[in-house]
Amino acid sequence: MFRVARYRLQGFGQKPGYPCNLKPETGPFMYIIALLFYSCIFIYILHRLTRKKALLSVSELSLAFGFKVALGCLYGYIYGRYYNGDDTWNYHFYSLQDLHKLKHNTLFYFTELLPGESFTWAGGSFFHGFSAYLHTLEFDTIVKTLSIADIFSGGNYYINVVFFNFILFWGHYWLFCLFVKEFPGKRKPLLLVIFFFPPLVFWLSGIRSDGLVLFSVALLLLHFRRWLYEHKKWSVLYMVPGMLGILIYRSQILLLLIPALLAWLVCVKFNRKPVATFLWVYAIGGLLFFASAWVSPAQNLPGVIADRQQSFLKLHGTRFQLDSLKPSVTSFARVLPQALSHTFVRPTLWEAKGALQLMTAVEIIVCWLLVLLAIIKRDIHVRQTLQKPFILFCLAISFTLYIFIGYVIPFPGAIVRYKAIPELLLLAVAVVCTDWRAQNQISKKVYI
Repeated sequence: MFRVARYRLQGFGQKPGYPCNLKPETGPFMYIIALLFYSCIFIYILHRLTRKKALLSVSELSLAFGFKVALGCLYGYIYGRYYNGDDTWNYHFYSLQDLHKLKHNTLFYFTELLPGESFTWAGGSFFHGFSAYLHTLEFDTIVKTLSIADIFSGGNYYINVVFFNFILFWGHYWLFCLFVKEFPGKRKPLLLVIFFFPPLVFWLSGIRSDGLVLFSVALLLLHFRRWLYEHKKWSVLYMVPGMLGILIYRSQILLLLIPALLAWLVCVKFNRKPVATFLWVYAIGGLLFFASAWVSPAQNLPGVIADRQQSFLKLHGTRFQLDSLKPSVTSFARVLPQALSHTFVRPTLWEAKGALQLMTAVEIIVCWLLVLLAIIKRDIHVRQTLQKPFILFCLAISFTLYIFIGYVIPFPGAIVRYKAIPELLLLAVAVVCTDWRAQNQISKKVYI
């Protein structure tokens, strides 16, 4: 991260290991009381903001937010205790320094968000300067949000988790709104998988950019659907911050969203057959993707992915075997089995190292069991469901994200974080394709 590097060069402090910022004169008990107090405040605010649609009862909302905060705190504890802090504690560490700037050099605190310095550091072309600016925005928006939370939290990481998850919660809520709008009869199972599936909520609740990606994607999709079906012109304005958020926190997703959104648009606006439309759009998109290598041998889309992979391969850590990509059809075809294996299958139980990898292995098994259940106990309307443009969009963007992640990232710890959002979409699709009434009847018979 460019801003992190600048902080270290300026000597603002050492990289924290497991910083414990509970003040001795106050004691941890008071911070627990504060954590519960702020949680109740945010639950009340969330209830007031969502009460008109009433998609969640007060008890459901309280449990969902409390569960997310609890896993966010667990996320911070695990990374602080066993992984030397990692990025999540570094964000907190730098937020305390930004709080000092906010109090004593307010103008500089806000002018840091301007792009001038990023273009100066990066040098070279506009593209390099813009890329540098996106990296600094990713870092600055998180750190400055936490620095404002520090005013109320007393600089405590775990109370900041409550503030941060007030923002992240909206990603889950908007995604829930999308699916319930399409499938009101599947509300309860959707509630469980979107708000209470422990592994995914864990990865999307930490102080990192992953939850903000879900926030941005869900905001974009919610208002894209409203613009498409309900013809709400103001929804276009809400789509802009969604796209900007994706561009800042994970720009690759924005490129992968384009063909999926285009196919969805063509299906609805021109009344085309959904399955055929998605197949045609992705077939043409695939041809244009590889054809870009013929147009510009130096700068092309396959080359960009290959370069991205090389930047990851230079890093150190526990990794899967991943062959180097070349900007050619044959190279991508040869590495495809590895990409699919790394995202859909691995790590397996017998190769998992550590608690987090073991959790990931169990998570993969549970996901496949839910998919198997959707196949065996499929809903009577499953064919119509799978032909809905929204469901085809979820399947298309999920599979392309899985493949992209498998091509680029060799580290299991990073893979599981990056694939949390497409996995959530796939599980939601599996849930709406399952006949849960049949499961309830079976459960009642067994109980009797």
